[in-house]
Amino acid sequence: MAIITIIGAGNGAHALAADCKLGGAEVRMYEFTRFNNKVKGILNSRRIRFEGIEKNHENFKRNGTAVLDMVTYDMKEAVTGADHILISVQAQGFEAVFNELAPLLEDGQTVSIFPDNFGSLILRRIMREKGLDTKVIISGYSSLVYGARLTEYNNMETETDVVNVMYRENEIRVDTLPSSDFNAYLAIKEEIPALDATTLIQGDTVLDIGLSNVNVLLHVPAVVLNAGTIENWGIIPHVGSRDAFYDIYAHGVSPSVGRVQYAFYLDQLAIAKAFGVDMCHIEEDVLQSRMGLIGQMMFGEDFRLPFSEPLDQNTWLPAPKGARFTMDSRYITEDVPVGCSAAISFASVVQVKTPVIDAMTNLSNIMMETDYCENGYDLKTFGLEKMTAEEMVEYMRTGSKLID
Repeated sequence: MAIITIIGAGNGAHALAADCKLGGAEVRMYEFTRFNNKVKGILNSRRIRFEGIEKNHENFKRNGTAVLDMVTYDMKEAVTGADHILISVQAQGFEAVFNELAPLLEDGQTVSIFPDNFGSLILRRIMREKGLDTKVIISGYSSLVYGARLTEYNNMETETDVVNVMYRENEIRVDTLPSSDFNAYLAIKEEIPALDATTLIQGDTVLDIGLSNVNVLLHVPAVVLNAGTIENWGIIPHVGSRDAFYDIYAHGVSPSVGRVQYAFYLDQLAIAKAFGVDMCHIEEDVLQSRMGLIGQMMFGEDFRLPFSEPLDQNTWLPAPKGARFTMDSRYITEDVPVGCSAAISFASVVQVKTPVIDAMTNLSNIMMETDYCENGYDLKTFGLEKMTAEEMVEYMRTGSKLID
């Protein structure tokens, strides 16, 4: 029985922990007391209920209540002796997480990041800076394995957290850093029950994986172009309701927004081509349908829901009671300083213009009164600032030593 450590305690981390435990692994969950503590209710009971329609092509189902083997605030306790470490935290937490994690890693362990958000590059950079040559396999995923939402937590009466899973990814893009480790990772990924119903598609370097994170192109245009409605929702007459959660997939995507999303994707594709790497392929008509890429993930490549049809929210992720969607959600505060800023930095190396990504970033900066490129991810964050495009790709593929 594999020992799996989950780092994080949000939507994805709860789903991964419960899924792996229900799948037969020994599971430990680690949470940061200095961040938003979401495990107070299960410190003693260790119970997570995994529920939802769990849509996938294979009709795979694993609902139930899991009792984890450990819930802790001590990272060393959680990581020591583990076979696999699964990380699901917001990308802005990577520096703190990896600075603490890197010295604790042991030979033979695997580290999987859901989603990668270029985190694999950050972890390798930190290991190098600390002089660590621990023999670990580091993999990065283009997204989480599920559409999941934590609907109840910190309930001191039930002592049971609840995570709702709308769908499982039928296939998911992933690569290791370096890519030459991928076959070794593939050989042992069967020990991770969260991947039981998902086919792994090898990406073409972790640059591919970072650019293929569809959250950025789906979230940022849909939020920026709907800012007025988001901020007025349920406040002024005839614009939404305080009893209804504003959801960008149900309320914020339209033919015009879909056209901007596709143009955003073409900017990303131009970066990948200039570096000579592949990335996920998206057809324009997919983004001209209401559920877009999520519809394909749930119902197959041929699925298209016309914009003339509403989204059935009975089969969509439920919102926590009393929740309100705001502009300072991670759809902006994570996706812009991570996904957009990183893309702009890589584009500068190969002199590729990214007018749509630039526009979405600049508007976000104005709306949120900040500078996401100044404070966001760049080549220095990844330890790549002294390298040419060719050297970056070679490093990602083979692990060749960086130029100091």
